[in-house]
Amino acid sequence: MATDAGREGELIARLILLHSGWKAWDRTYRLWTSKALTPEVVRKELRVLKPIREFDSLFWSAIARQHADWLVGINLTRAVSLKAGNGVWSVGRVQTPTLALIVKRTIERENFKPQPYFVIKGVFSKDGRVYEGLLVFKEKEERLSEEKAKEIVRELEKEGTGVVVTFQEEKKREYAPLLFSLTSLQRAANEKFGWSASKTLAVAQRLYEELKCISYPRTDAQHLAEENKELVKEVLRKLGREDLIENVEKVGKRVFDDSKLTDHHAIIPLDRLPQSADENDRKLYELIKNRFFAVFMPPFEYLSFKVITKLGKYEFVSYGRKVLSLGWRKVEPLEETQPDLSFLRKGDRVKKEKVLSQKKFTEPPPAYTEGSLLKEMEKLSLGTPATRANIIETLKERGYVFLKGKSLIASEKGKALIKFLEGRKIIQPEMTSEWEKKLESIYTQRLGKKGYEEFLEGIKNFVKEELQLYLSKNLHVPTQKPTPKPKRKRRKNYKQRKG
Repeated sequence: MATDAGREGELIARLILLHSGWKAWDRTYRLWTSKALTPEVVRKELRVLKPIREFDSLFWSAIARQHADWLVGINLTRAVSLKAGNGVWSVGRVQTPTLALIVKRTIERENFKPQPYFVIKGVFSKDGRVYEGLLVFKEKEERLSEEKAKEIVRELEKEGTGVVVTFQEEKKREYAPLLFSLTSLQRAANEKFGWSASKTLAVAQRLYEELKCISYPRTDAQHLAEENKELVKEVLRKLGREDLIENVEKVGKRVFDDSKLTDHHAIIPLDRLPQSADENDRKLYELIKNRFFAVFMPPFEYLSFKVITKLGKYEFVSYGRKVLSLGWRKVEPLEETQPDLSFLRKGDRVKKEKVLSQKKFTEPPPAYTEGSLLKEMEKLSLGTPATRANIIETLKERGYVFLKGKSLIASEKGKALIKFLEGRKIIQPEMTSEWEKKLESIYTQRLGKKGYEEFLEGIKNFVKEELQLYLSKNLHVPTQKPTPKPKRKRRKNYKQRKG
């Protein structure tokens, strides 16, 4: 049988063997690799098969995770649902702390009261070339009252020229971002196309399974194995970028690093996109392909400028950039532009074109998008690359959160659940992170069945403590109509699609 190299792959294989009555464990071996399954890699690994007993502790780690999630989910979901008496209120090791993040951010935004403030902008010119700067105090933008802003503008009306008192120029080089993991690909697709995490995963899975033009997508790695260099060169040839082949041996551990590999390597293209691909296939494939090209391209090089212009007794700061070489930015263009200030030098006299005050408002923390939530989940070790999309979809389907544009907003039901669980470990991301460390140690420290039993005993005690507290608390059930569930688009059977 063929399953992934990793905890969940080990679990699937073992359960199949166990339920089929398999007995010959001492004659069972496993091919184990994180590398791309090219014919060469498969042949090599077949010569060094590993006894399955080497992975016993990995199985116990996986079964501990499965049983722990079941114990937590079935007991706490039942307890909260009975307490609410209003349908199913699911609680889970990953979904509940993820919901808590969204609820906290939603409440912060609802309670936020914007405060007005003023900034002062100066417009200057030298030899007909115009640039802008913001008034700063000790090199920081000051939030001024309306009265103070008007006072400064009036004071500067009499000034006709300013002087450049600081001109800083620094040459910078920026290397391409790392290759895509599933989570970073989902974030990029959400930002660029507005796609949900689940849509990105579905399209990537099609590119992998059916169109066979990208590598395995459910990965948290952003590097390749050292032995993948020849594969990479072959892919570059297929995609018509022979010019990048010489750089494969030069990029080093930014791309090829065995120590950074987990169950699988980063997502890369393996072949050209077939003609049967649709528009969504093309969009995601181009994203993956361009990132693959980018890591083998020269760095983006530019001059960075910081200019301070003194007008009267006040100073205005300006920032700029001059592109020297686009490098990898040829395939991933800059989203923003900055003015070229290279025409300025320290000591230059400049003409004041105008000075004006602008009214602004303080802003609340941004609402979570699926992209920013995925980044936070990854940072806090909530879920895995393969499960994070499903967690977000579950929260939407259960009526805990809803989409408003691209923003994820907590519903009244979601707020009520987190308020009920306030102060409990189940809503704390740190608890999930700690569990993950313990699960990992079952494998890394070869704790086997004993490690499984000790971990499950801790989970049982945790569930008992939680249940006792739930019985003593009241759950406020929102009286308003529940947030409508998003309509789920009927997925086409890929095998029935034309082409």
